[in-house]
Amino acid sequence: MSDQACIISNSQVQRHVTPMDVIEIVEQTWKWYGEGQIIMPAKVTTDMEPAGIPGWFNSMPSYIAPLHVAGIKLVGGYAENPRHGKPYIKANLMLTDPRTGDLRAVMCGDWISDYRTGAQAAVAAKHLAAKTDVLTIIGAGNQGFYCLDCMRRILDIKEVRVCDISAAARERFVARFADAPFRLVSCETNEAGCRGSDMIITITTANTALVKDPWVKPGALVMTMGSFTETSADLVLNADKLMLDHVGQGLHRGNLKEMVDKGLVTEKSISAVLTDVVCGKAAGREHSDQRIVIELVGMGCLDLAVAATAYERILASGEPVVTVDMLNG
Repeated sequence: MSDQACIISNSQVQRHVTPMDVIEIVEQTWKWYGEGQIIMPAKVTTDMEPAGIPGWFNSMPSYIAPLHVAGIKLVGGYAENPRHGKPYIKANLMLTDPRTGDLRAVMCGDWISDYRTGAQAAVAAKHLAAKTDVLTIIGAGNQGFYCLDCMRRILDIKEVRVCDISAAARERFVARFADAPFRLVSCETNEAGCRGSDMIITITTANTALVKDPWVKPGALVMTMGSFTETSADLVLNADKLMLDHVGQGLHRGNLKEMVDKGLVTEKSISAVLTDVVCGKAAGREHSDQRIVIELVGMGCLDLAVAATAYERILASGEPVVTVDMLNG
């Protein structure tokens, strides 16, 4: 029991947690959630635009019983950041003692949020993909980079097709994987990227049908990770299985929101929740020809679990860390 709270930087987290650690923590945390060992209400979005601030942020609280930690992730998009050399998405994390409410740590969540995003795509594909030979990524930004960086660590990928409305963005993306053991292809159209692909990821800020039903072969896995509509409605409605990472969030944001609002998709439309698949409560892919569409909107408990691991490792290492006495400092 202590009134000392740590202030932990992005670089400190990176010294004590690896991308493979994040992948393993994401899978374990999904399992715990499926087993009922995590309390996590749906995220709440605060849109600051009506008050004159061009930005928004999500509040994502959770309690993780196996790690004896509670806390919250605050992550948002800040439109003016790129003009000042900062990333559009910024994240911060707060860890507390669940028994007392004492603050344990305030932590930069940027690296954690980036690699958690990538790790969830990798783990979802591990459990749901029929084949992993050909991967299509629509959205050649940082989030797409982290998805591929995580997926290549645990999946056997032979070809990656990169799609983006910006040719320059596609070229930069391909250059970041210059030494990769798989083939990289810059695709001028999404259709060219999607046809024949085993796995398709949409991770953009767009609000349009980036992937259409005729382009997706039997057995393909489609993962949508953007905040708005990213596929045609018929692709969702014709899927052999429609899945989510979290029902409370997934029906009210992201790719499914407009279809839910129109009554085309309901909770009964969801074949399974990924957390139940990971913990063995529900079936995932049942045969190789199933087309599976899953919306991954992100769960704050994943980031919190990574943050708790980083916190414990930093303290155990003896590395100097800034602390504040929350009562008397």
